[in-house]
Amino acid sequence: MGRQAVLAVRRFSVLAAAAVFLSTPMASAFERQWHVGGGFGFAAFADGDTSTGPAIGIHGAYGLSDVFDLKVDLLGSRHTLENDQLRLLSTTAGIAYKMDVIRWVPYFGAQVGYYRLDGNQRPEGLPVNELGMSFDLGLDYAVRRNFGLGLQLRYHGFLADPLSSLGDAPLFTGLLRAEYRWGW
Repeated sequence: MGRQAVLAVRRFSVLAAAAVFLSTPMASAFERQWHVGGGFGFAAFADGDTSTGPAIGIHGAYGLSDVFDLKVDLLGSRHTLENDQLRLLSTTAGIAYKMDVIRWVPYFGAQVGYYRLDGNQRPEGLPVNELGMSFDLGLDYAVRRNFGLGLQLRYHGFLADPLSSLGDAPLFTGLLRAEYRWGW
């Protein structure tokens, strides 16, 4: 291959690389974008007596901007504690900050809401009805502009004993999620 051919291949490679980098897909987080979806995973109480149980959730969000979402989550899980069944149901609302990286969208957020613990036995004497707070950490992947998959981890604390509960995190959840998006 002659010198002219090598230079032509280099120029073509530089132009092709520039075209690829300049024509990346549009970002996946938008203002005024709606999200609705669901997920499944696990819920684990920090005390060693309560079993880790299956969890299922549904969620909705609205994009205030390309970096902030208002969120609502509904979560349910089932556990065993001293041969008794314990069900956790919660509804929370909050805000999330997302960092859009082309198709990958990592985020973190905070939510407050209502938790209900049904069962004769409850961890650490928690009441049946409890106000709580959660901190979210997640990563979504935009499969298409209107469909995404993700992983979310949540650290929950109860407000009846905020210093102890929020510091010790009596509940952790992890969900694999899918969502439909529209309205950009």
